[in-house]
Amino acid sequence: MLRSHRLAAGLSMEGLAERCGVSVRAISDIERDRVRRPQRRTLTVLCDVLDVPDDARRRLVAATSARPAGCEPPDPPRYFTGRAAALRTLGDIARRPPGDRQQATVVVVTGPAGVGKTSFAARAATDLAPDFPDGRFFVDLRGMDDVPTPPGEALHLLLRALGVPERRIPAGLDERATAYRSVLCQRRALVVWDNAADEAQARPLLPGAGPGFVLFTSRRRLSGLDTAQWLSLEPLPAEESTAMLRAVAAPAADPTGPAAADPTGWAELARHCGHMPLALRVTGQRLSDEPGLSVGELNRRFTGEQARLTVIDAGAAGIHTALSLSYRRLEADLRRTFRRLSLMPGPDFGPDPVAVVTGVDAEDAERRLEALVESGLVDAVPADRYGLHDLVRDFAADRMTAEEPDGVNPSRTTLLRWWLARTTAAGQHFEPGGPASLTPFPDRRAAAGWLDAERGNWFAALRSAAAEGLHGQVVDTVDALHWFSDSRVHLDVWPEVFRLSAESAARLGDPRTEAVHLNYLAWAQAICQREYADSVATATRALDRAVRAGDPAQQGWALLYAASGHTGLGEHAAALRQRQRAWVLLRRSADREGLPQAMASLGTSLLALGRAAEALRVHQRTCRLLRDPRYPISAFARAATDALNCRRIGDDLAALGRWPECVTARREAVARLRANAMPASEAVTLVELAEALRRTGAAREAPAHLVRAIELADDCDDPDLARRAGELLAELSGAG
Repeated sequence: MLRSHRLAAGLSMEGLAERCGVSVRAISDIERDRVRRPQRRTLTVLCDVLDVPDDARRRLVAATSARPAGCEPPDPPRYFTGRAAALRTLGDIARRPPGDRQQATVVVVTGPAGVGKTSFAARAATDLAPDFPDGRFFVDLRGMDDVPTPPGEALHLLLRALGVPERRIPAGLDERATAYRSVLCQRRALVVWDNAADEAQARPLLPGAGPGFVLFTSRRRLSGLDTAQWLSLEPLPAEESTAMLRAVAAPAADPTGPAAADPTGWAELARHCGHMPLALRVTGQRLSDEPGLSVGELNRRFTGEQARLTVIDAGAAGIHTALSLSYRRLEADLRRTFRRLSLMPGPDFGPDPVAVVTGVDAEDAERRLEALVESGLVDAVPADRYGLHDLVRDFAADRMTAEEPDGVNPSRTTLLRWWLARTTAAGQHFEPGGPASLTPFPDRRAAAGWLDAERGNWFAALRSAAAEGLHGQVVDTVDALHWFSDSRVHLDVWPEVFRLSAESAARLGDPRTEAVHLNYLAWAQAICQREYADSVATATRALDRAVRAGDPAQQGWALLYAASGHTGLGEHAAALRQRQRAWVLLRRSADREGLPQAMASLGTSLLALGRAAEALRVHQRTCRLLRDPRYPISAFARAATDALNCRRIGDDLAALGRWPECVTARREAVARLRANAMPASEAVTLVELAEALRRTGAAREAPAHLVRAIELADDCDDPDLARRAGELLAELSGAG
């Protein structure tokens, strides 16, 4: 009612606040029904400024005096969108026949601030009305207030709503809880205890036996309620999020206007809101209230210098206020831990880096993280990890800046150095000589597992470290990751990783170091991105730096990577010449790892030029070199190079039409690639093996190889290879 009068007067909330002296927040709370009984003098001044007629003024005052007589659930918001799967799940639980249980059903709907728990409960209560003929009841426990509703008071409200006369309501908490259970056990009623503070408040409100259904909503998990089932709400999917935003902003969403013709603008705005219902509601309301504000303008503000929460809330009670309520209820050590989680470089993390940034041991860090999960501010991620929603991370960063301004940069630098040091230690397990000293990882398998799990963190840490000028540590870390990258060719991070290290190397002013990292980048451009011209250009720069440094080994590697680029461009004669030069340089410099790679790639050029027999002889010679125990090369480099060389031998034999031998070579290649955890190369070789088996008339086992190839191709995000394997599988199945 207030909003309709304000809009009729042509005023925004800010304009009304300026004229009447009532805060924007107070006006917002009244309009959004967060305050049911505003002070009479506040209503009087609002009505005076808005020139509300007497009859409308009386209706407005009467509306604020009315209270739900029987704790009736509020109507679901008009803009409620989505949640179909969660509502179905809740409905299935609620409609379970009473005979299946003796205890009344209890469900805890949990989720972070702003995810829409109360709206969800209101929607569910409406949907379930036919299933609960003995009544639906809704009590706000005010769990985020400084003094939440005492459970005894909450029970008093509910007992009155259940029809218990005032004189028969006991005085003590335990007696009221007993009376509540006694009344509820005879009724098929639905009770919503909204916004529970903690288990201590919720436990007396648990029902006993009977057909009733009790629903708690809480930012905390309330994991101490042993009889409960849990339903966790997440941010909305992108499509539902966009739909909700447009529904709230309906008055501004002219179906013929430019915004309607630009669905990407709405989708982008929903993404800026983190797909959180509260943020969507606040942002949509702004668009509705401010006709001059466009979707495009709001998106521009989000991409500007203003903090995202500032843009969303715009001075009103919104996400920042909601998160502040949860934050201020934390103990001091948890507030400090929460603030410092904003410094984590990646989307999720374990306890170890939290221990580093908070100065406690890992066990205490894990205890704090679990407490923050229980509070609803931190998400529990599978595999014993933790994460923050984007808007919650923004809030944590805001608190860090406000409360520890002098600690932001030192803490971030300490954490970055830790991430890079730990990444270096893991990567050293893949270097030819292995780690020079003890590392936190017992073996290569453990190191690989850590690097895979923490990729989002160490990759983001590299970016931040390069931006902050930690060039020496960036170079050292990427050096350690170089050999690991050979086993994870399918990852899309390597071009960026090696670009960062090449730029850091250039800033260090050492031409040999720059040549090394330019060579890494040239490899990534050719092998990972298939940007062959760029790879040739980068390798040419690397060759220039290597010549300047007087390093023949790096000159040889630069020629090898340039040859890879020329091969991708179909310039096989040029590639052969460069590989011949590389072989000479790497042999002269006694580069143990480079020489067999030069030989193997030389054979690849010969095969591309139609000289399959020569290619086979070169690859067989490479095989003998790699399997000679007297040849001084690290075990990892020997095994990985040998596995790839086996695949090349299979290619040579296929070109010569020697299919039975080709099958044998490719079987061996698959086994060696699998043993060395090289899934991208294994997937390709499995398809090639299936093709060779078909050529020999032994295609019966080929489908199993192709199914495995499709799985690996999907894992490695290689849709072209997955499609190729699928087509061959369909062809073989049709032939069968």
